[in-house]
Amino acid sequence: MRETFHALRTGKRLNVQLYTFVKRFITPVVLLAGLLILAIFHFKGVLAVTTSQSNLYRGVTAYSSGTYAITFQNNAGTDRPAIIYNGVNLLSYVDWSSTISVDGEVQNLWDNFHGYSTDDTKHQIFATTSGYGWQVVEVVTLVDSHTVTVQYSFMAAHQGTAEPHHVVLSITHLHRTWLDPTVQGTTFTAEVLPGHVSAISSATSIPHAVGTVTVTVNGPAVDTTSAISIDDLQGFAVSDSTEQFLASSMTTRYVVDNPQVDRLIPLGTETVTFSSTVPTGTAFPAPVATP
Repeated sequence: MRETFHALRTGKRLNVQLYTFVKRFITPVVLLAGLLILAIFHFKGVLAVTTSQSNLYRGVTAYSSGTYAITFQNNAGTDRPAIIYNGVNLLSYVDWSSTISVDGEVQNLWDNFHGYSTDDTKHQIFATTSGYGWQVVEVVTLVDSHTVTVQYSFMAAHQGTAEPHHVVLSITHLHRTWLDPTVQGTTFTAEVLPGHVSAISSATSIPHAVGTVTVTVNGPAVDTTSAISIDDLQGFAVSDSTEQFLASSMTTRYVVDNPQVDRLIPLGTETVTFSSTVPTGTAFPAPVATP
C-alpha cells in the first residue's frame, strides 16, 4: 500500500514537472512559430494583393518563373508581350507595327478594339483584337523558366459584307540589338546583346551576349518559305576578316485563305526559348554605341 501511494505521488510530481516544462518552454515556441507562419503568409498575401493592384492600375499583367518573365501592356501598343530574362528584355511583340491584311486592306493591329483576360493558375494572358468583320485571338503562356508560347487564332464574322478571302497577319518583334540573327525554315535564332549597338568596329568591341533566344513558329497558317523575316539586318566587317551581323526587328507571318465564317481558326504558335551563355549575376560589359 505504501509503495502504491509512493508511486502515485511520484507520477503526480512528474506530471506537474512535465506540465511546467510544456507551459514554460514548448507552448511559447509553438505560439512563436505559429505567429511567424501567420506573418509570412500574411505578408505574401498582402504583397500579392499590392502587386496585383499596382499591375491593374498600370494596365500591366506580369508572370515570372525563376529569372524568366513576361509582361503584357494593356494600354500601349508595345510589350504585348515582352519576354524578359534576369531583367533584360529578350524581345517585345509590338502591335503598333504589326498589321493585318484582309483582302488587300492593311491596318495596324493597335488601331482596333482590344479585350483582355487572364488565368493566374496557368500563367496565361488572353488578348483579343477586333476589327470590322474579323477578330484575332492571342494566348500568351509562361510555360516554365525558359519557355513562352504565343498562340494566334483568327475568326471571320458576318457583317453584311463579302466574306474575307485572303488574310495575312504580320507580327513585329523588336529588341535593342540581336547579334548574328539567322532564320532556318521556321526558326529564328540570335544572340541577345544587353544594350543598343549601332555598329561594330572590331570583334573586341562587341558586348558580351546575355544568351541566345530562339523563336520557332508552327501551325496550319504558317508558310514555311516566308514564316519569319529579319527586317533590318546589317553586316559589319571586323579586323580579323570575319563579318558580324546586327538586327533589331523581325516579323512572323500567317496566311489563311477563305476562312470559314464564325469559326475560330488556329493560325500558329510561336515558341520562345532562351539559353543563357553567361553565369547568373555576371556583369555585362557596356555597349559600344549609345546605351
